[in-house]
Amino acid sequence: MKLSNKLFIFTTVIVVVAVIVSASFTVNAMYRGYEEGIANELLSTLRLIDSGKIGDIESVNFGTRRFTAIDENGNVLYDSMADSDEMENHLERPEVQMALSHMVGFDIRESSTLLESMFYVAMLSEDGTILRLSESQSSLYSFLLSSLPFIVIILAVIIILVLLVSHYLSRKIVEPINRINLDNPLEGDDLYEELSPLVRRIDEQKGEIAEQIKLLERDKNELELIVKSMKDGLILVRSNGDILMINDAAKTLMGKNTGDEFRTLIELSREPLFFSIIEKGTANGRIKVEGRTVEVHAEVVNGLGSAILLFDVSDKMALEMKEREFIQNVSHELKTPLTSISGYSELIMRDQVDKDHIKEFSSQIYNEAKRLYQLIEDIMAISRLDEEADVTFSDVDVNAVAKDVLDSIANPIVKLESNADLRIRGNATLIFEAIYNLVDNSIKYNRNDNPILLQIDRDSFAVKDNGIGLSPYDRERVFDRFYRVDKSRSRQTGGTGLGLSIVKSVAERHGAKIEISSSLGEGTTIRLVFPH
Repeated sequence: MKLSNKLFIFTTVIVVVAVIVSASFTVNAMYRGYEEGIANELLSTLRLIDSGKIGDIESVNFGTRRFTAIDENGNVLYDSMADSDEMENHLERPEVQMALSHMVGFDIRESSTLLESMFYVAMLSEDGTILRLSESQSSLYSFLLSSLPFIVIILAVIIILVLLVSHYLSRKIVEPINRINLDNPLEGDDLYEELSPLVRRIDEQKGEIAEQIKLLERDKNELELIVKSMKDGLILVRSNGDILMINDAAKTLMGKNTGDEFRTLIELSREPLFFSIIEKGTANGRIKVEGRTVEVHAEVVNGLGSAILLFDVSDKMALEMKEREFIQNVSHELKTPLTSISGYSELIMRDQVDKDHIKEFSSQIYNEAKRLYQLIEDIMAISRLDEEADVTFSDVDVNAVAKDVLDSIANPIVKLESNADLRIRGNATLIFEAIYNLVDNSIKYNRNDNPILLQIDRDSFAVKDNGIGLSPYDRERVFDRFYRVDKSRSRQTGGTGLGLSIVKSVAERHGAKIEISSSLGEGTTIRLVFPH
């Protein structure tokens, strides 16, 4: 839509709406004023009747108005338009109720006798009789109808004037903009001052684009020779997403055939990151393509478009992440007990501890040293599982290994439930570590000495407890190295966060599937299912 049309429509709509709203308020105010005048007139008539100045009521001609006299019980004593003996009780009429409580009452409703909308005014007289005078609401509307032609004529004249003035102004406002010469935007002296920065910027960009196009044309052939030999992906795109150049490495990294042709970046991939490149010209991030992780770097190239570099970082990222997390976790876990041991030892060495607390501090040093020893043992176990490519496998009696674990732990709350003889092809030492860590983990997160059950079936073994349980988030991460559900509880029990990682590694070595069933507050069951 043209700007002139928008200005014309906008101006016209605003003025017309303002006129209509003003007219509506004016008509409403006139109606309310007229309605209030009728109410006062009816009330004045009732007061004259009550004072006796009108004379005999039955001889009075009320015209289109209707007079009714009602006793305090609601019985109709007299009505100027109907037989009072045949009329129903009027006690529940709103205007009657208001008159009884406030001396004067008003209401607008349809009359059950005359079957038309009426305006009622009631007044309580000194003798307790309720005097009511009503008038058809059609007389109120007739007032508005008599004024309507005059109002419509005025509105029509105003709207026509508004249309003419809006059309003229919109054309005059847009005319200088239409005369802008895009080939030479700065020529002309009647340009609006507000548009000067935009026009200057258009002129600057026009020159820059022309220059950059020359440079790109000159370097295009050289660039094509270079990018064809690159092992990493390279894509050159215009700012609108049209592909100028793409090498075979980029197609391969994006999971496409090298012989395929792509006109736009969206044809190549609909990843949100590529939409961001089209929108902003620059972006950095990683995407998943057929199981690989591809790193994407996009930068604006001299205002003409973007250069996108693609790198396959799957192996590098996995290795770096694993090493970084392991080093950070090991450093943290080693530092914590060493800090406690160092602090307590220094206090004892400097004789800053009285004799009553030496035993307590020594116990703390012993517990932290024991925890440090257990941590080192777990780290060494994990390292062995990671480094040992070949592990000696033989026939393993899992039932016998389970009994050895229970003898080693020697905790009465752990019970063995053997439903079958489980024999697998595996390594007895690794199976012992897996069962030991599962049971030890259940003991650490148990509650109120609830029983822990070690179950053995035909193709699996499981450890079932009634401990604190796991949330859905914890179930996803509980086998990660150094991950602990309740860190404060782990500190108290000496947990290292490596037990279930060892279980996972043992299961992978034996081709076993890990099944976990748990809910917060309802305990946890972890089962290792071995292949037949």
